[in-house]
Amino acid sequence: MNIIVIGAGLVGTSLAEQLQSQGHNITVIETNAARAEAVGDKLDVRVITGSGSNPQDLEDAGLDQTDMLIAATPVDEVNLIACMIALQYDVTHRIARIRNADFARLQPEHFGITKVIFPEENTLDAVLSIIETPGVIDAQDFARRAVLLRSYLITPDMPVANRNLAELRSDPRGSRLLVVAIIRDGGVVIPRGDTVILPGDKPLFIFPREALANFLGLVGIDPSTKRKVIVYGNTLTAINIALALKHEMDSVVFIDPDLEHGNIAAARLHGIDVLHGRGDDADVLREANVRYADFFIAASEHNDENVLSCLLAKSEGACEAIAIITDDQHTDLFLSIGIDHIINPRQLTAGGILGVILPGFVSTALHIQKSDIDVLRLPVEADAPVAFRPLKDSWKRALGTSIVGAVLRAGEMLIPTGATVLQPGDIVIVFTRAKGIRRVRKLFGSVERRIGSGNA
Repeated sequence: MNIIVIGAGLVGTSLAEQLQSQGHNITVIETNAARAEAVGDKLDVRVITGSGSNPQDLEDAGLDQTDMLIAATPVDEVNLIACMIALQYDVTHRIARIRNADFARLQPEHFGITKVIFPEENTLDAVLSIIETPGVIDAQDFARRAVLLRSYLITPDMPVANRNLAELRSDPRGSRLLVVAIIRDGGVVIPRGDTVILPGDKPLFIFPREALANFLGLVGIDPSTKRKVIVYGNTLTAINIALALKHEMDSVVFIDPDLEHGNIAAARLHGIDVLHGRGDDADVLREANVRYADFFIAASEHNDENVLSCLLAKSEGACEAIAIITDDQHTDLFLSIGIDHIINPRQLTAGGILGVILPGFVSTALHIQKSDIDVLRLPVEADAPVAFRPLKDSWKRALGTSIVGAVLRAGEMLIPTGATVLQPGDIVIVFTRAKGIRRVRKLFGSVERRIGSGNA
């Protein structure tokens, strides 16, 4: 496809890089000349210095020959105008990143938009994914949060520990659970039925949402335990998180560093204790009884405040700390110094857009990127060797190096078993060691769309 991406920030650049790797023809429009030049040097894409709201710049980008336009700037008005112009040129797919939640009440088609991506929703979903699975290392959801991908550090007291996968699948609690990879001693194990999950392992589990309670039992989490969360920030994101968690947690406390904003927050956060103070002030955190907090979430408008307040909350006794930051360069550093989870709204926005374009997209932000694992998105063709055969028969040559993690069929995502028969039109998500890529490619008739690499 011919695709125009408007905006060369983290979101736009991530989109251009991923889509260019898929073989699409990408043109990027960026107002900042230096940023446009940097993207042109980094990626094999066409770059135009200009505005997505300028019809002439869009024409210069080849709008009349474009199949898809993605307006991914941080300015809602620019994204809206770009889609409105694209509609006049009969561009089939018009995707807009919209930050103002008030636009959600409007009908996007009136603005020429075929799909709206709300960063606030993506951020909130990421927080909820962590909250509902305490102690998780990595969390990602698919199919409108109907299918869950989770990773835990296995401890000796977990019911899942020291059991092989065949035994686990025979347990009613694990019958709908699939382990697609295990990080062990810095290496990667693609599991088989006789693979044993050991203490110290970091398995990657896939399961449907209705199996969540059983999964939590296997990793030793009691979902009925009373829980408390403290949300810190002076942003709409912080307020939305507190509102959503009011129905998920037994106790929610909101801390706002801005007195005026705090008064606004208090008017909206009925039933939630609202305090005024800074998150990096130990006295304020103690007043909020942070030592009893299961989660501390920092969502202020300043990255450094969020990092410092999370570290202080951990030192004061909070079980888990979640920092929402826009810094995409120091995530590993922040995790290494004690913050449990980093949520980057810009990365989530890029992932949300890619999820629309590439159903079944698996984010490369997962910790598997630190290992020898590639994630492949593969369409099934009628003449592919893997088609019309049960996986237990067609997958024999790939055992030990690759595993089918999920199957997308008619808009629904299925958790496969050995009896699953792949059909033409299916999209298959495969987790594979690098050395298994060629073998997997042959099983699918060499039709491959690579969506993520484990080699970061």
